[in-house]
Amino acid sequence: MQSLSRNQQFAVLSAAIYLSACVLGFLVTGFDDFAADTDETLIILGLNPLHNLVHLTLGLVWAAAATNRRAAPIVNLALGAGLLAAFALGVAGGATFLNIDGVSEPDNYLHLVYGIAAIAVARLTEPADDPAYART
Repeated sequence: MQSLSRNQQFAVLSAAIYLSACVLGFLVTGFDDFAADTDETLIILGLNPLHNLVHLTLGLVWAAAATNRRAAPIVNLALGAGLLAAFALGVAGGATFLNIDGVSEPDNYLHLVYGIAAIAVARLTEPADDPAYART
């Protein structure tokens, strides 16, 4: 069995986190008020069913990327950029359809940190530095 590259490891971890957030989110929200600005939260993070589906999509894309050594850094970079865009949209107050109400929402800063982490893993883990790439 081949060992996973650092980007694949990050993709596995990210898939587990985002798929868990999806399942736990649906336990909190159910399917009511699909894209509504509600007071439903998971710990301190705002949720609605649409937000949960976004987590499901991210988790599935990261899970698929975890199976492909060459796709993993591309997906980490793309989804990291998407999370930074979500941060900007949330801070600007344009993400109420995801139950993210503005600059003071903790979701925004989680998106910022995770987006930076995903991009850092994608950009700072070069194939030449990763022994797993030598076997491909």
